[in-house]
Amino acid sequence: MIIMRKIAFIVFLGGMMASGLYGQRSYLGLSFGASLPSEEFAKKSLAEDGGYALPGFVIEFSGAYVFDYYFGIAGTFTFSANSLDRDQLKQDLIDAITGPIPPEIDEVIFNHGTWMYSNLMAGPFLTIPVAFMNLDFRAVAGLSYLLSPPWEITVHAGDETYFQSHHGKTVNFTYMLGTGIRFNVNSNYAIRVSADYFHSKPTYSVDQNSIVGAATGKSTYEMSVGTINLNVGIAYKF
Repeated sequence: MIIMRKIAFIVFLGGMMASGLYGQRSYLGLSFGASLPSEEFAKKSLAEDGGYALPGFVIEFSGAYVFDYYFGIAGTFTFSANSLDRDQLKQDLIDAITGPIPPEIDEVIFNHGTWMYSNLMAGPFLTIPVAFMNLDFRAVAGLSYLLSPPWEITVHAGDETYFQSHHGKTVNFTYMLGTGIRFNVNSNYAIRVSADYFHSKPTYSVDQNSIVGAATGKSTYEMSVGTINLNVGIAYKF
């Protein structure tokens, strides 16, 4: 009986210490990770409004303020970049320029940039403390400023020279759904890992005389920009 009382007291004391040590549920964090493209963003086809995006990186400044035991509001600012599938896009552009019976090509000069987009979002937040960690869930929405990769292609074929270029930018609505785990290191800091689904759907204008316009037959088109973001970073708890 005495032993059971001692065990119960130790468990109670440990719980009180853990509550004092890891009681902070609000946080500010910085994390880095991978941006994995999906949907039309990852497609490699001019006719299907493909983005030719490859896996890239994401930097995130995030935080959450918990105003009761579980619920609060979250905010996040992210910057992401995804490179292009250069070889596939180059070949598709050459095919679109030269047509079904391509002439003998002497030289191709192809220069391009990369996808870059910044996002500012806020929304509801839920955290569940479990032992030495917190399970976090968030649903945020806001604005995305997206720069599509500029490119220029010049094709020299015999006496003919073909040139096309493209660039674009847009501001539009975006949202992100995700979950994360904060592993409490001490009373002030935690290691945070997270996984988020990001979605945006920008609209681009298309020059009908351009390659994209000829391939799609559209004056404007929407592209579903979707990514899976996998991050790891540090969080300051308060």
